[in-house]
Amino acid sequence: MEKVSIIVPVYNGEKSIKRCTDSILNQDYTELELILVDDGSRDQSWEIMQAVAAADRRVKAIHQENGGVSSARNRALDEASGTYVQFADVDDWLPMDATKLLVREMKAASADLAVGDFFRVVEGNVSEKGSIENGGTLTLQQYADKMMFAPADLYYGALWNKLYRRDIIERYGIRMDENISYSEDMIFNLEYLLHVRSVGILKAPVYYYQYTRGSLVDQSLNLSSTIKMKKSVIGYYNEFFKKTFDAPAYQERLPVIYSYLLAVSHDSLALSFTPGTRKLSAGTDLSALSGENGTVFPLRGAILESRLLGRYLETLGRKHGMDEARIRLLYCLEKMKNPCGIEVLCLLTGMGKPAAILAMARLLADGLVRRETPRDGKECFSFQAPELTEELRQLDQDVDAVCFAGLTKEEIQQYQQLEERISNSILSRLRSETVKGS
Repeated sequence: MEKVSIIVPVYNGEKSIKRCTDSILNQDYTELELILVDDGSRDQSWEIMQAVAAADRRVKAIHQENGGVSSARNRALDEASGTYVQFADVDDWLPMDATKLLVREMKAASADLAVGDFFRVVEGNVSEKGSIENGGTLTLQQYADKMMFAPADLYYGALWNKLYRRDIIERYGIRMDENISYSEDMIFNLEYLLHVRSVGILKAPVYYYQYTRGSLVDQSLNLSSTIKMKKSVIGYYNEFFKKTFDAPAYQERLPVIYSYLLAVSHDSLALSFTPGTRKLSAGTDLSALSGENGTVFPLRGAILESRLLGRYLETLGRKHGMDEARIRLLYCLEKMKNPCGIEVLCLLTGMGKPAAILAMARLLADGLVRRETPRDGKECFSFQAPELTEELRQLDQDVDAVCFAGLTKEEIQQYQQLEERISNSILSRLRSETVKGS
């Protein structure tokens, strides 16, 4: 497993640093190093960082005099030792599978850069953002063409929704420009892209980007500063396209390239009244299952495991443009191997019959399931999406990795044997009750 260096510059981040670092250190992907650089904070950030580093050997905490965010990131890049590099800001946080998914995309696509969608968080409202519709592998030229039509999008300009190869960064001496205070992220990306052959596009959110009212970024984003920023970037931007395309192709794109000066971001808002926006969950619904208040009950483990499975299914569904109902039905059909009727699928998924029928109709229309008619005449359905088989198998492995973390092979075997015996006991009792009632 290749190491990932995750870089977080910190300046007066005492209120959010624990949330940010917890989200990184609790990633599914464990082979990582977290490099925190305190850029001369005036609050308790440095003390908190030291405590985080003392509690986890994967954390390196560095203190420097205030030199700006670019200086802090460059210091971290000098210290990084991972195969890959990932960035985060102290106000934000990562979904639990972000690093794992980015690494998988990078490797599956044999890419030099992986780019994922992200969640935009504004005053408690969350909206998923992604400027490229379909996942897969793009050549540099294909990626550049897509960027050209939405150049101001955070999706392209930010550092935090991407995974970089450190050997490229080091071989070409790519660093943040410490002499500018606007759009240094975009310039870093443009310089890195000049050495990229292909880009892996991941259709899953890998970051929670939070808008903080009154922050330095918020205060600086006025009309004059935006114009100044774009003027400082346009030279880099133009040079990137000139080097990426041959002369005729570059001349053909020139009018669109310079439209960057007037472009606006399409992915910077999360308005409560727009489709797809939801309220940010604080996770309070899980507190009842923590066992801290003495309310541990028999269903606790089953509920938690179902919640974990649902979380991974949700991500897989997003990747393939499917809602939760469809991906759950596909998962159950693949696990069952044999054709299943709607009633059985409702039992397995916990879905109501109308919702299951509607989801099944869409799966049939997409050719992902097939209608079967067994000898008893009851309508059944079978799994017809072999392209998803490997991903569903990997999903099961991901769930097991969380469930059995820290357990030995012998303990896992004992658990599985006991679980099978318990399940059979419950099934036997339920069957006998059904027979009595029939």
